[in-house]
Amino acid sequence: MRLNPAVRKALADIVATLNDDASASDICTVAEGVFVPLAEFERRGLQPSIAIRALDDTRMIRRLQPDGPPTVSRQIGGTTVVGVILAPAHVEGLDPAAFGLAAEGDAATPPDATATQQRGR
Repeated sequence: MRLNPAVRKALADIVATLNDDASASDICTVAEGVFVPLAEFERRGLQPSIAIRALDDTRMIRRLQPDGPPTVSRQIGGTTVVGVILAPAHVEGLDPAAFGLAAEGDAATPPDATATQQRGR
């Protein structure tokens, strides 16, 4: 299954902010993958529900519980931020083995679903 082109572009833009020196974004790497706040999709004119559905359909979301919800919340700067965890196998430049749970159920990465290459990390 292919990732929705609008979601793919937004995700590539979002993941590229990991390389920014002074990140104004709450995107970050976590033990399970890359935490992407839902607000980042909204900021790019994409409804979070559409992004979640597209990412979930392509099995790019790392669920903390097999039957759990696709979203998680993280405390960032004293604020609770809701987002999704992108499986590290779907981000070029990240080593999935460096993340927790890497061996559990990662789908093969479709070539057109990879978000973007992370440089300088």
